[in-house]
Amino acid sequence: MKALKVAKLKRVMVTITGLGGFREVGRSSVLVEGSGRLLMDYGINVQDMGIPIRPPQKLDGALLSHAHLDHCGILPELYKRGFPGRVYATETSLDLIKLMLRDALKVQEKRGLQSHFRTHDIETLERKSSAVKFKNSISLKGAKVTFFDAGHVPGSALILVEMDGKRILYTGDAKFQETELMNAAWNNFKDIDLLICESTYTEKDHPDRKVLRRELVNHVLDVVNNDGIAVLPCFAIGRSQELLQILSDLDVPLYLDGMGKAITQMVLNHPSSVRNPKKLRKAFGKARKIQHHSERFKLLSQPCAIVTTSGMLNGGPVSHYIKRLHKRENCSLYISGYQVESTVGRTLQDTGRYVNEGVDVKPKMQIIFRDWSAHAGRTGILNFVKKIRPKKVLFEHGSRCEAFAREVSGMGFPSIAPKNGEKVNV
Repeated sequence: MKALKVAKLKRVMVTITGLGGFREVGRSSVLVEGSGRLLMDYGINVQDMGIPIRPPQKLDGALLSHAHLDHCGILPELYKRGFPGRVYATETSLDLIKLMLRDALKVQEKRGLQSHFRTHDIETLERKSSAVKFKNSISLKGAKVTFFDAGHVPGSALILVEMDGKRILYTGDAKFQETELMNAAWNNFKDIDLLICESTYTEKDHPDRKVLRRELVNHVLDVVNNDGIAVLPCFAIGRSQELLQILSDLDVPLYLDGMGKAITQMVLNHPSSVRNPKKLRKAFGKARKIQHHSERFKLLSQPCAIVTTSGMLNGGPVSHYIKRLHKRENCSLYISGYQVESTVGRTLQDTGRYVNEGVDVKPKMQIIFRDWSAHAGRTGILNFVKKIRPKKVLFEHGSRCEAFAREVSGMGFPSIAPKNGEKVNV
């Protein structure tokens, strides 16, 4: 009697390709290929509008970590190119990108920059998007995908992809410590074959939030008690809500201007996306919202605190306030975010001069730069790696990924930092 022949199962190799954001910060995009094909993030470089390497047209799904433009800024182009599938993200992120993408398109058109998509492509994306709740898994062409809180900004997610027997964890942008606004990122993972980890800050840790908070409160009180105006330019997502919450505890007139108004309302529509939604709602209710340009002139005659956009001073109402307050020594500009090179904020930080829209001045108002980063610092990244003990680590979203990968390899965790376009076997 002949023995039955058993068909050999073909082993599918899972590969990772960085399409953008590898050995750089910006235009983040990662392609996962095995028995299925998934795209994680598809962003732009906010400095020069650079885009990632374009992915194959045939995808089984696109996964979005969060609503910052360097991770989502070119997603609509997928539909312009005929992508038939869906985009998966948290409900909060899907709401936020509606505003972020339309605003980005408007800014590009205003500046005469090339746009890779149009409004109808954004509308197609909105129709073909599906919301995913934290810790609820979805199936895509044999892959199992689960989202977890990343602690970065409202709606941000760590993405776990299980494909062909491999477990791949992508951090997107993550913060592993609790803040005024956000819970710490989820860190209870086991049996991770590959960790794709952001490495924005590998050489330093960020200041203690409690120290920053105390200093901010004292500074704003000093300015207002000296009949001055404290202007706080903020990123619309995350930082505006965090500083608004802190300042709402003070007995000072508080105003909210710019895109932060609409973003905060969207965040409040998803209360589980923040640590203390009741406090944020109370802060939003206390702050007076600037609705018309004429209202901004009225503020100039009274001591107050103004939370406004944009965080890097390139646009938004903050330019109005700087142009009219820069000569007043009792006023201040408190900048809480990282200033990308070639932005108005970076020029001010490096030279002490405000150069924007035909204005070139050395402000007499107090200029303060502080680090309220929503990214993990060096210790946070290392502790996360030690906690989950992945078989391999791929570092991206950083300027010194290679050096950090060598360092972490020396700690017993094999690590790599490939270039954009390189394939990595899991």
